[in-house]
Amino acid sequence: MKKKPIASVILPGVKLNVGSTVPEIVELHTIDAPDITYRYVVVDNRPVLADPSTRTVRVLN
Repeated sequence: MKKKPIASVILPGVKLNVGSTVPEIVELHTIDAPDITYRYVVVDNRPVLADPSTRTVRVLN
């Protein structure tokens, strides 16, 4: 089954870096893979992985 890609969100005035926090208004999506606890979102067409408990950015692509 193919999943529908999520739309990229734009966060005016927010610059995400590794260690920064994803704002609460942004929905984090589950990664459908075993043993993966991070969640993801696409911001400005860049995938972002975040720790769901703290919303801290762990990986930017």
